[in-house]
Amino acid sequence: MQKYAIGRHIPPFFWLPRGARRQPPTSVRRLVRFWLFVLAVGTGLTALDWDDDFGGNHLMVLLFLFHIVDDINDGVRHRWPAALAAVAVLWGATRLTSSVLPGSLDDAWAQSVAAAVGVTLGLAVSATITRLPERRPHQPAGGHDSGAGGQESR
Repeated sequence: MQKYAIGRHIPPFFWLPRGARRQPPTSVRRLVRFWLFVLAVGTGLTALDWDDDFGGNHLMVLLFLFHIVDDINDGVRHRWPAALAAVAVLWGATRLTSSVLPGSLDDAWAQSVAAAVGVTLGLAVSATITRLPERRPHQPAGGHDSGAGGQESR
């Protein structure tokens, strides 16, 4: 066993190795299945009143964050901007939704609904950003810089 073998796995998380191909973004069908699974697990735990400290809302957010880390680890195009935007939208939408929900809802259900809204919007933002086309640097048509006025300078 090599000493510090984990060090080989950390750089690909942040930077893809030279010549490595990016993975395609998660398919829409898989995203919808994941979204429905997250909502079902979160509402199920809230309905069962499983734990007051770690309820369905926390599990929904945790599963969403695991999905984001999985996209980063797979090397999906625009993975870091998508992750940052998705987490920001998750946080903002959850806070906004929890502040506008009526007081007639039970606190656990209000938090679960707010988390569901945040996860839904966060997944939508992440899926949209990872599907944006890749920006490539512009290269001159001839493949070389022709200089000023198209003439070679001496």
